[in-house]
This record gives sequence, C-alpha cells and structure tokens, in this order.
Amino acid sequence: MPSPDRPRRVLLVDMGGVFFSYSFLKAIAAWATAAGQDPEQLRERWLIDAPFDAFERGEIEPAVYMEHLRHLLAVDLSDEQLERGWNSIYGTTDATLLALLASPAVRGRFDAVVGVSNTNVLHAAFWRHLFREELPVLDAVHCSHEIGATKPSAEFFDHVAAAHHTTREHLVLVDDIAIVTDAATALGIRAHTYQDPAALAAYLDTLDLAKDRS
Repeated sequence: MPSPDRPRRVLLVDMGGVFFSYSFLKAIAAWATAAGQDPEQLRERWLIDAPFDAFERGEIEPAVYMEHLRHLLAVDLSDEQLERGWNSIYGTTDATLLALLASPAVRGRFDAVVGVSNTNVLHAAFWRHLFREELPVLDAVHCSHEIGATKPSAEFFDHVAAAHHTTREHLVLVDDIAIVTDAATALGIRAHTYQDPAALAAYLDTLDLAKDRS
C-alpha cells in the first residue's frame, strides 16, 4: 500500500507491441488465402479509417465493422472467416519482460502495473484467452472499447488514472509507438518508447519517483 503522504504510482504497459507481439500482415494473409486473392492487393486496400477507430472506441458492433471490412477489402468472406483472420495476428510474450514486471525493481517503485490497449471487443476477448496464463502479472487491463476513448487522448489516460485513484502526472507509460509516447509526454505523463526489456529496466532506473508529491 502506498504511504498516505504520496500519490499512487502506476506503470502503464501497452499490450500489443509490448506485452505481446503481433503482426497485422498475418490477418491480411489469412483473408487473402480464404478469398483466393493476392495478399498485396488486400494490403493496399486495408485502411485504419474512421470505422476502425469507432470500433476501437466501442461505438459500433462487430457485425457492423465486419460488413465494412468486407466492402473495404472487396472480399466475399463470412463474418466467421473475417474474424478468424482478424484474430490471427498474435505472436508471443517475452519471458524477460514478464519477469521484469513482476520483479521487486518494478513492484517496489509502483503501486500497480496495468495493461492499456487500443483494441476492440473481438481482439480483446481473443487475446485475454490466448494470454490467460501471462495476464496475471498485471493488476488490471484497460481497453479503449470499454473506455470509449483511445490512446493517446487525455480522456483515455484520465480514465485509467481515476480508476487507480491517481492523476496522469503519476503515471508512467511504456508503449512501442513513439507518436503515442510523445503525445503522452505532452500531457504530463512520463513515457518510454519500448524496444526491449533491458532498455525499459534502464529507463525505470532513471526515474526519481521519490520526488513525487500529491
């Protein structure tokens, strides 16, 4: 438990790209195989567009996004085929990172270590099951489709901070996308662009959390 004279310190760990690896090219390949089309043509058609963002904010249902995806890619695939490809993107977790997140070096600095993710209901349900043995190293996971906002918006980070009874100034974000960490820094959040566990451990060693004040 944190001392009553200091705020709660929370380490935020991005899920896709940090906690686990993934490649969206696997989804493109799966859809191309199922549709009998050239993967390169599907890759050129694929867009992170307004419906994609809305899906990640939980604003549209899976069936609505699957219909949009079917038209976007110009494929005659069922929802089941699209979803199977959609969830084929996942790789592995890094045992060294998991050990670091559970270590006294991290747990002695932070009152909570939580996952954060821009994701949708289909992806989240799949990876929560796929990585069910690794997820307990995190105290909680916060997903954009549940919050109604995506990283790196202030709304996303303030929601997570409030859930852990702290403020964004006492969050530390680990994300693999520099645009996200730069935006978080502009919001007053300490942030590290993830490359590997060793670099993350070195970054955490530079933090002077003892200077945190409520």
